[in-house]
Amino acid sequence: MRLARLFLPVMALTLLFSPLAQAAEELPVLSVDGRGSASIAPDQAELVIGVVSQGRSASQAQAENAQKSAAITQALKGLGVAASDIQSRNYSFHPNYSNKEGRSREISGYTASHSLRVHIRDIAKAGKIVDAALNAGANEVNSLQYSVSDQSSVRKAALSQAIADARNKANIIASGLGRQIVGIKNVSENTGYIEARSYNGDMLMASKAAATNIEPGVISLDANVHIEYLLSK
Repeated sequence: MRLARLFLPVMALTLLFSPLAQAAEELPVLSVDGRGSASIAPDQAELVIGVVSQGRSASQAQAENAQKSAAITQALKGLGVAASDIQSRNYSFHPNYSNKEGRSREISGYTASHSLRVHIRDIAKAGKIVDAALNAGANEVNSLQYSVSDQSSVRKAALSQAIADARNKANIIASGLGRQIVGIKNVSENTGYIEARSYNGDMLMASKAAATNIEPGVISLDANVHIEYLLSK
């Protein structure tokens, strides 16, 4: 008996909303795509630099590489880069062989290579950090990438613009058809990711002869939405 009392209200609600759901299905549908874009200034950067050292003996190559790596680390700390923001990315050591005709391969020396990843939190110092690393002994600059630590605000701005663009288009079309927007049937979105702004090694190595001035610029994010509006009959 108690179960029957609970079942009757549920059945009544089902009967009540069924005509509304059916009516919504019978309304004309207008599908519209909206696009938006927003820009933001980067607030962090990642620099990858390297030291390649060669010596006639293994100990000579290793010692020179270790000395220059330590000098680079010390120079970066002097510019306010925290020790935790300087990390070894790769280290390699190998012998070099001579390739003279008629002779067996002989070891002619050794090469030690050490690359460092530097996280730059104060991007205004990026150029000075590159210069300091090169002056301290770095002879490879692999890349410098500017990025954004928090993408939520720019993502929200791009999506809001895309939604407004879709609604504006829908209003124009609906007005031209003599109808009104009375609801939304479906919404989907496709928002990309902010790609880091990169500078290659050739551009940065040229800075060894002069002070480096690097402009981070701005980074853009695009958003797309697809909205299906319900129109009045």
